[in-house]
Amino acid sequence: MKEKIEFIVTQFNAVVGDIEGNSDRIIDVILSNRSLTTTKVFIFPELALCGYSPEDLLFRKDFAHKINNAINEIENIIENNEYLILGAPKYSEDYSKVWNSSFIINNKKTISIYDKQILPNYGVFDEKRYFEKGSKNKVLNIKGNKIGILICEDSWNFNNIYNEKLKNIDFLISINASPYEKGKEKVRINFFKKLSKKFAFNLIYLNTVGGQDEIVFDGSSFIVDRKGNIKKTCKSFSEESHNILTINGEFSDESNFTTENNIYDEEEALYEAIKIGTYDYIKKSNLKGILLGLSGGIDSALTLAIASDIFNREDIEAILLPSIYTSELSIQLAKEQCEILDINYSIISIEDINLTINKTLENRFSGLPNDVTEENIQARARGLLLMSISNKSGKVLLTTGNKSELAVGYSTLYGDMCGSFAPLKDLYKSEVYSLSKWRNKKTIVIPEAVIDRMPTAELSQDQYDIDTLPQYEILDSILKSFIEEKKSLYEICKMGFEKNLVANIINMVIKNEYKRRQYPPGVKVTPESFGRERRFPIVSRFKY
Repeated sequence: MKEKIEFIVTQFNAVVGDIEGNSDRIIDVILSNRSLTTTKVFIFPELALCGYSPEDLLFRKDFAHKINNAINEIENIIENNEYLILGAPKYSEDYSKVWNSSFIINNKKTISIYDKQILPNYGVFDEKRYFEKGSKNKVLNIKGNKIGILICEDSWNFNNIYNEKLKNIDFLISINASPYEKGKEKVRINFFKKLSKKFAFNLIYLNTVGGQDEIVFDGSSFIVDRKGNIKKTCKSFSEESHNILTINGEFSDESNFTTENNIYDEEEALYEAIKIGTYDYIKKSNLKGILLGLSGGIDSALTLAIASDIFNREDIEAILLPSIYTSELSIQLAKEQCEILDINYSIISIEDINLTINKTLENRFSGLPNDVTEENIQARARGLLLMSISNKSGKVLLTTGNKSELAVGYSTLYGDMCGSFAPLKDLYKSEVYSLSKWRNKKTIVIPEAVIDRMPTAELSQDQYDIDTLPQYEILDSILKSFIEEKKSLYEICKMGFEKNLVANIINMVIKNEYKRRQYPPGVKVTPESFGRERRFPIVSRFKY
């Protein structure tokens, strides 16, 4: 007899290291959904108790003690008709080993533990550094319902770990900490629809949500019946709980399933990922206020638009930092955007600082022609002013550069690279334009003239990006091929690009690795961002 049970599925935004805070919020969900009649099964994502990923915190005994204390506290509030499936680290008695586990708690005690079997060790994942490998599948019997439990990578490798124990289960619960990448939501859904249909089980796919350093978890959880039909999708990039009723081992229509699709289209998902990644970085760090340099160009304009969509207007300040090379149009457009968004702004000329530095270096540079050195002095003067204002005000300085410029080193160390967080770090320049146009279709947040004008750093007279770089559509195509698709010089040339151009771009990417190592963290949205998943030597003589 398969009795009626109710799953409470919580798409949870954990704060890494805030074990007590995460525990309190988990307990709040349980207490607010308590019932004296229905058997409840509460489900939280992978490592929900400590947040994903705690990295080397896992090696600390004081961290382990807090994990164990929190689990004991949670155990004490779970009643006889309640079950909790909770992602958390499991430690050996001497704390020398740790597993990525799912604790199953009932009637004030842990009744079973499932240990993750497939440990990912690619991209942003480094689980073999931390965790021991599990070896056994786990199937619960809750009121006659057979429920299998897997953790993230296990589910993607279901064919490899499938055995008799998982045969004829009623429900498979997959708890995850699966990062956002462009287009990944549809890949997940299509994969698990086929899996559910092939093995004839009902599936609850639960993902964590929120930003952690450079990684964003999109949530986008869903429920699939044993025929491969989507019954429910959770809203992407949103923390929420859903109550899912079952009758006789099947999802019940009493759950008020809707056909509403909560999965965003690609551009909206991209924008939302950058929003939540930026917001959580600042909120979870207990930082206050936003500061950025606004140039009248597209990168800083989109950064300001994103900031205005997630923070109160009074908490944002834009600083205009003109030089003798800054056009009146740039100043006008920057001011116009601030007026559109009702953002406070200040204008501080960099000329006094620029002249003072050049005067100080006059004898040292005597007889030498002006070059990029003098241009970089301007960028560093802006960085000095912005960082000083950030220090004094306590506001977070956002870096406004993009992936294209970062790839080829079209940025200045200790100048426009200054800041705490870079929202556009993983966006190519052409994507900055397309995302700006997409956002403006909803409401105008960027003056159209900013989008239409030719990009320029305005560090010398009549300077434009195209003077030193190819058109961004061409540059970005070559960069994507080299960085993300890992194509060789020969393969990229076969796509129709001129050999000298490709070789020059590849050389710029290679020689600017040292700059990328010093760039602020930013939101990861592609399979290969300039973050932890891309590890190339700074010094190398490899010929591409």
